[in-house]
Amino acid sequence: MDTLVYEMAIPADVIALRDLSLLSYGEFAAVLEPEHWHTMHQNQSDIDKLAALMKQADTFVCRSGDRLVGVVFLVPSGQATAIYPAEWAYIRRLGVDPAFRRMGIGRRLMELAIEEARQSGEKILGLHTSTMMPAARKMYDELGFSLIKELPPIFGQPYWLYKMVL
Repeated sequence: MDTLVYEMAIPADVIALRDLSLLSYGEFAAVLEPEHWHTMHQNQSDIDKLAALMKQADTFVCRSGDRLVGVVFLVPSGQATAIYPAEWAYIRRLGVDPAFRRMGIGRRLMELAIEEARQSGEKILGLHTSTMMPAARKMYDELGFSLIKELPPIFGQPYWLYKMVL
């Protein structure tokens, strides 16, 4: 196996990032109701939304040779959503190729995003996750995120809001 390399994505990575997102989130097709899976799949497939997220966020990736095998987006504060207040930075779309799971890639990507948030002067880092992501929830707890509250269902699934005071 090639050495794992962690770096920032470049705009030319957008297609590979889309493919990685579809691969890493593909397991949820068996969990979600068909209409929710269709919506999630469309969201993951949308190149324009992905390119916009890349412009908005720091995009950390892991490569094995010429293959993207992990990604996480760090959105800086000042970009409020229905979930996140404007003063929070937040994590989006952590994903790891299923063939590369259990190698610490997701954790390392999260550590890089947390480190960048701290170095950038962010005060609070947020994320949301679901019952269908138990390994991610365990990792977020281990990294020091605190459960804040339950969110309204997303894709028909329970979700929770987490935060880390930096």
